Amino acid sequence: MKSPLRVVLAATGACTLITGCSLPNASPPLPDDWTPRGSVSALVAFAPGGGSDRSARVIAEGLNELDAGYSVNVENKEGGSGAVGWATFMSERGNGNALLVAETALNTLPIVYDVPFSYRDFTPLVMFAQDSRVVLVPADSPHETCADLVEAGAEDPVKTGSSGKTGADSLVIEEFRKNGGEFSVVPYGSTGEVLTALLGGQLEMAPASAAAAKPYVESGDFKVLCTLSEERYDDPVLGEAPTAREQGLDAEVTIWRGVLAPDDIADVQRDYWIASIQEAMRSDIYEDYIETDLLIPANVAGQDFEDFLDEYDQRMREAL
Repeated sequence: MKSPLRVVLAATGACTLITGCSLPNASPPLPDDWTPRGSVSALVAFAPGGGSDRSARVIAEGLNELDAGYSVNVENKEGGSGAVGWATFMSERGNGNALLVAETALNTLPIVYDVPFSYRDFTPLVMFAQDSRVVLVPADSPHETCADLVEAGAEDPVKTGSSGKTGADSLVIEEFRKNGGEFSVVPYGSTGEVLTALLGGQLEMAPASAAAAKPYVESGDFKVLCTLSEERYDDPVLGEAPTAREQGLDAEVTIWRGVLAPDDIADVQRDYWIASIQEAMRSDIYEDYIETDLLIPANVAGQDFEDFLDEYDQRMREAL
């Protein structure tokens, strides 16, 4: 029996197959000085307002500031925890005027669900940031550390929320499960919905990005039990929170954010976009984004990005 996600994507997959049937060498070779012209789409496989959407708009604005004769426009195509958008992007094969802004779920979704794509169906350009997660509980929670949560979960499952089924939140929960805790997971469509549920007393704890968590910690609504980052955050509010490893847990979660292109684009197109994205990353808007969202800056491009994705995929298969 086909999985529900596979059924949802059937029509999209058929369209992709048709689009991918172009004859080899049907187009003349591109000039060495190729540049994009007109409108360039930057697809995001999630709804507006989330972390992926925000990162795409930062990259698009940075590219547009280069004033290079094209305009990058963010397009949101949500559904299936990213699957609908990514399956749709496969139809852009060979199109140098299309970009994809994606993150870790592009690795994890194909591991968990039967979908017609993987990260290998796209061309890695630049990983521009890494992110992690903090673990939040209500301010009056009896738990003081993430080790407390894991211990409590060993006795009775702790109720938590998760933004999507295969993203960073799910990785946090899997890390805690490996350390002996059990968790009852309620899926939500966004981090905002998860934090609203935690605020309303529907959840006992919730993983969240540092940027999303910080306002609630400042207001006194939530407290941070630990971070899943390698080191403590360099931040006056979140910097007091210890890492999970400091609390004796073998748990760490890092997600990537990057830009990819369709499969089968020309080398000159790949090289152009890598250089342009790296130039856009020198803009004030990118630097403000990294600082405001408490991200880990990254600049991993081309083959190095592809190698990173291969290694990351292996780690995710072990984790999930």
